[in-house]
Amino acid sequence: MEQRRSSQSFKRKELVGKLNPLGLRAFKAAADSAKLRGNPYVELVHFIEQLVLSDRSDVQMMIADAGLDASRLTADMTRAVDKLPYGATSIEEFSDHIFHAIQEAWNLATLEFGVEEVRSAHVLLACLKTPVLEGLLSKISGEFDKIDADAVVARFADVTEGSLEAGAAPTVTATEAPRRAPSGDSALAKYATDLT
Repeated sequence: MEQRRSSQSFKRKELVGKLNPLGLRAFKAAADSAKLRGNPYVELVHFIEQLVLSDRSDVQMMIADAGLDASRLTADMTRAVDKLPYGATSIEEFSDHIFHAIQEAWNLATLEFGVEEVRSAHVLLACLKTPVLEGLLSKISGEFDKIDADAVVARFADVTEGSLEAGAAPTVTATEAPRRAPSGDSALAKYATDLT
């Protein structure tokens, strides 16, 4: 059992290491926020709240672009956090939902955008595109339902223009990048070679 926990710990550390500096600060601030409030677990809402509060982040640009009501969103997040169990003197664990969100964000970052570093927009987009996480976002605030994830992906550079995260990010090297098919959008067309 200890070996499994150790392996899981390593995977989690590796995932957290994929976050860009802003995401890493938000991750740490989420833990601090949970501890300050006496929550025994660091939940997805803590992490999302910190991404939303990060000045000039991709997430703030997405919120502005989609026309979300920022004051309603803030109030909804506060209510969601207030519903969590409290009274703990220390953090027991991070929610698996946070690591699921980071994993999906890393998949999106590398496969869709060709970058290795996970930006805050990647985390929010991954949550919006993953049914379980999207359900959690909707419970946090209905305002998130106003964001069209596919439209943001299509207009990513425009939506995130002005973000502190928009600087140069490490890209996937040619040997690491998935082979792109000359045409077609299906997974088979993208990742298979026609041998006929």
